[in-house]
Amino acid sequence: MLPGQQGWVSAIWSANLDVCNVQVTVTGPGLAVTYPANTSTYTSFYNASALATGNIDYTAFNVSVPATATSSVALTLSVNYNQLPPGQIKKDDDLKTKKFDCKGPKGSQTVTATLPVTPATGAAVILKTVSASVPKSTPTWTNIAFRGTRPNLANFRVTLTPPNGLSVVYPGDGTSSGLHAGTALPVGADDYAAVRFDASGMAPGTYQVPVHATYTGGSFDGDLTVTVT
Repeated sequence: MLPGQQGWVSAIWSANLDVCNVQVTVTGPGLAVTYPANTSTYTSFYNASALATGNIDYTAFNVSVPATATSSVALTLSVNYNQLPPGQIKKDDDLKTKKFDCKGPKGSQTVTATLPVTPATGAAVILKTVSASVPKSTPTWTNIAFRGTRPNLANFRVTLTPPNGLSVVYPGDGTSSGLHAGTALPVGADDYAAVRFDASGMAPGTYQVPVHATYTGGSFDGDLTVTVT
């Protein structure tokens, strides 16, 4: 992950015992960790909260890496479970549908892992949408996607400089377009700014349209290839 990035992480597990009611919590210095909505305070396996000996499943959790992180972060995964008596579940059972009584001695263990965190070395902003097709006959909204690679890309605004005959309208008839999901471009994820093209004054063909974005402390310039059909 990147400093300042938020996202889902999966941890893959194998079972040395038949276990059920498996609950995993995760901690790490400086990390904010949340869990799937259906479990809320912990995470469990994808297929079921049980796992038969020799089988593999994964747990998922959402991690927010601090913007100040400069290197990998050590994770501590705390696991609690019940050990099932032999024969309750089998390796080939579909635990999504199989009914069994989750009873047995309680157990726990602690596992350590490493979350790789590497600061970005390239541009802070990447233009993901590099081309668009616009019909001459009908004004068309186009989503222009960006990805952030560094934290604190706040107050992100986008403007275009179209050639004569190609009109650009911004949402609310404003002077620029903001992002769809929020005011800041997220780290390691995409968001888009919408603009409406009116190509009624253009001849069919391909045109380069400069794209300019501003954000707190910096700016970005790129090009969008617009094909008028």
